[in-house]
Amino acid sequence: MTSEQFKKATNIALKQPEIKLDEVDNKHLYGCAFPDFKPVYCTILEVAALIRWQCQYIFGDGYDAEELQNMAYIARRKFNIWDGE
Repeated sequence: MTSEQFKKATNIALKQPEIKLDEVDNKHLYGCAFPDFKPVYCTILEVAALIRWQCQYIFGDGYDAEELQNMAYIARRKFNIWDGE
């Protein structure tokens, strides 16, 4: 996943609440932080759903910047975005 693709996913996840990500099936991304997780193909929306779940604060507005950095590190190494997203 490129930096631009991650920025796009982050923008959707954290700045566009009108985009519903609750029903996006991203189960194949579960466990992505484990060292033995193999790179997978996915879409921008699947990554956005993961970012929203992992980084958004439960109470109130905002997000966890440290966790967002962790997600960026993982995404660069383990997510390949399908061209036809």
